[in-house]
Amino acid sequence: MDRKFIGIRRRLSSRHTQTIVQLVIASVLSFALIYISIKYVYPSVSNYMIPTTRPTTTTTTKATTTIRKTTIKQAFDIGCFFHQTNITLVDGSTRSLDSLNIGDKVLVYHPSGQLHSSTILTIFHHQRSSVRLLDIYTINQHEPLRLTPFHSILTRKSTSKQSTFHYDFALNIAIGDFVLSSNFQSLKVTNIKEIILYNQTISTPLTFEGNIIVNNLIASCYATYQHKFMHLLTIPIRYWYQLGNFPRLNHFLIDLIEFYSKINFFNLS
Repeated sequence: MDRKFIGIRRRLSSRHTQTIVQLVIASVLSFALIYISIKYVYPSVSNYMIPTTRPTTTTTTKATTTIRKTTIKQAFDIGCFFHQTNITLVDGSTRSLDSLNIGDKVLVYHPSGQLHSSTILTIFHHQRSSVRLLDIYTINQHEPLRLTPFHSILTRKSTSKQSTFHYDFALNIAIGDFVLSSNFQSLKVTNIKEIILYNQTISTPLTFEGNIIVNNLIASCYATYQHKFMHLLTIPIRYWYQLGNFPRLNHFLIDLIEFYSKINFFNLS
């Protein structure tokens, strides 16, 4: 009888271990989402994502201006890349962001100073009637990196006071600064253009490491707040996606983030 009881207890214990872990992760995730909602739904906002005049046509138009440093004021930023940005896969080939799929293997930057294989946990897509982006041109690069101003990228200043690469917002990069390529070369920024695109889809993939190789440059998966803070804040979300056992909740989280971004987007008008 005792053996039978012990066997049942062991089976129950092993059966509910995963459930207990999931509940713990769900609790932490809930607190994280509450925190994000407080930070994102009620920030002080400016006219970051809305141009002075609204478009009167459904076709995509561009307005470019060469700048040294953007003067955009901080507001809510969903932080994304242009949907045709090239992502470096694990085999070294590239794929357009709009063709990337959840589960694809990509290259990411590891703190050890090497490139490692990682999995796309999820991809956040956002449709916008208008959005401001920065084109960052570097030496020996044929295509600029196009991303939102408050998206983070590995960079270092041209001054001798700062010799190490760190994540910083794209808007803080100036001509003459350096960005880090996928082969760990310091590429000098030769030009920066601020553009406005209409009727665009902007996207950002999420990896467990929190970074990705875009247009052969190492960039963060995060925006709005500093990379280290966001990487810490998203720990439960990244572990949640890595479990991969909750497809319905995954869609719910994507819809929730999209809902937050739209609330702030409409508050700007």
